[in-house]
Amino acid sequence: MVDAGRHKINCWVPESLWEKVEALGYDSPTKATVAGYEALIGKGDTEEEREDLGNNRENMGNNWEEMGKQLEEAQRQIKNYEEKLRTAPDPVALAKVQAHYEGLQKLLEEKDKRIDDLTREVETLNAFAHYFKNVDVKQIEAPAEKKKWWRFW
Repeated sequence: MVDAGRHKINCWVPESLWEKVEALGYDSPTKATVAGYEALIGKGDTEEEREDLGNNRENMGNNWEEMGKQLEEAQRQIKNYEEKLRTAPDPVALAKVQAHYEGLQKLLEEKDKRIDDLTREVETLNAFAHYFKNVDVKQIEAPAEKKKWWRFW
């Protein structure tokens, strides 16, 4: 029996979508479909509310465009980061190079200390050399020859 003022529809809905609709509390396809159509046309809304809804849809369209631009920018950044990651040095090799560099720094510091020590030693030796060049050299007399007593007789 056909009800006057009503239309019968027949459609196939994906299983995952239907499970979500049932989870919302709709126990029959008819109730879910009627609620969907009412939400679509804004049942009971005033003309002003419908205009607001239309404006919201336009804003949503603009938001979609902005979100699309943001998505494209994010994808570009991801590609840049992937490229940087591909060209970045190996962390293990970098750690080895850093350890080698630190070892070389310590050797350079030791070398500088040794140079300073040797410079001070040279200055001290130069001072001694200068002193001994300026001092009059006194020669030590050779010991006198000892005469042996038996040679006197």
